[in-house]
Amino acid sequence: MPIYMDIVPLDRLVVIVARGPVSAEEIAENTRKLVEANVPGYAKIIDVTGSTSNLSRDQVNGMAAMLRSGRDVAARGPVAFVVDPARSGFADSFAEATEGDRPVRLFRSLHEARRWSKENLPGSPGRGDQLPR
Repeated sequence: MPIYMDIVPLDRLVVIVARGPVSAEEIAENTRKLVEANVPGYAKIIDVTGSTSNLSRDQVNGMAAMLRSGRDVAARGPVAFVVDPARSGFADSFAEATEGDRPVRLFRSLHEARRWSKENLPGSPGRGDQLPR
């Protein structure tokens, strides 16, 4: 499977790395696993620099709806995509589909994505919200 996911409870972080061609079914399966892991308040860093996919706008919207249906959606963590700036695709579509749900941003650098994600976690200084229980 070209999608790898690692959950780091100590940092309240999920790191997802996609490599090579990724099918809609593989993305849907990873999304189901993410919902089952019950980590909506964790930051997510998703590295898609080395992957390609051909999801339709409807498929991306369906995935966003699946994530909205998870538990504890009130304290949703930020999503930082690490992207290849020469290509647009899934990350751009997902950011558009979820822009009102949580902080979402695209980055060229993993280090920038990590810094921003940490600063935008629920309960972080300056966010004004509470940690998920």
